[in-house]
Amino acid sequence: MAAAKLALSKSSLQVVGAVDPDPKKSGQDLGKLLGQEPNGIIVSSDAAKLYSELRPDVILHCTSSFLPRVKEQLIQALDAGVNIVSSTEELLMPYHSDPELARALDKKAKEVNATLLGTGVNPGYAMDFLAVVASAVCFEVNGVKCRRVVDAGTRRLPLQRKVGAGLTVEEFKAREAAGGFGHIGMEESVALVGRTLGLELERIEQSLEAVVASQEFQTPFLTVGRGQVAGIRNIGRGWKNGTSLVELDLTMAVGSENPGDTIEIVGEPPIKMHFEGGIPGDQATAAILVNSLQGVVEAGSGLKTVVDLPPARIAR
Repeated sequence: MAAAKLALSKSSLQVVGAVDPDPKKSGQDLGKLLGQEPNGIIVSSDAAKLYSELRPDVILHCTSSFLPRVKEQLIQALDAGVNIVSSTEELLMPYHSDPELARALDKKAKEVNATLLGTGVNPGYAMDFLAVVASAVCFEVNGVKCRRVVDAGTRRLPLQRKVGAGLTVEEFKAREAAGGFGHIGMEESVALVGRTLGLELERIEQSLEAVVASQEFQTPFLTVGRGQVAGIRNIGRGWKNGTSLVELDLTMAVGSENPGDTIEIVGEPPIKMHFEGGIPGDQATAAILVNSLQGVVEAGSGLKTVVDLPPARIAR
């Protein structure tokens, strides 16, 4: 919803339609759903019909983190020749997670002269794109280290639930074993950094562990008791010749101290950037999606990554 609100506020963009499979939202005015004045844009549940009737230049696609779940949605839009900016985390670097599907989507997009981009803040910016940009002033790059610390207590309820806040350690382990839990896109971030900076990674791996609260924390949405799970620590590594060349360290937990984002290039010269307090994920995600729209419309056809296009900049 934040992306939709932001898109509506931009004079350079014209929002012509909205799609949501939720029958409770279908037929409602988009402005009213967003808590604004009615704007005459009626939410549809039929994406194909909307594409056919309105012929949009580009869509903001925000449905699922997992590429197989959104495959048909993406193909449906591409069949209509519509460009796509998607928040699907696995779409950041789909050649890593599902190379066969990635090639199929690239082929489809080129056939209809459309562009498909997966982007966001993490993955898509804080722990991957910024490292790539930082390398522009280096003679050589021998490795990358990124650390992101997020106080999940300042974020929305869905994020707090996503990182397991309030679970017991046993419940956390059960959710982890079931899959699809925690941060999505860590391996894709490692793969993007490794490929773009020419590090020739031979192996990519990640680990996930619970951050356990040493005291009680109260958020606007839930309580985390002492000894309960406050969040996650997710570490991704890319290896070559037995050496870890890419290390991405993410902590998202209620009550995390000293939140911030640090990007370090091991190279000549060494580079270190730090964002005090961290990049605000909820606002920044909406912004980067909206600010990527024009670049995707102007780009050449095919499946693109955030490093294949000119850097996004604020839309007016």
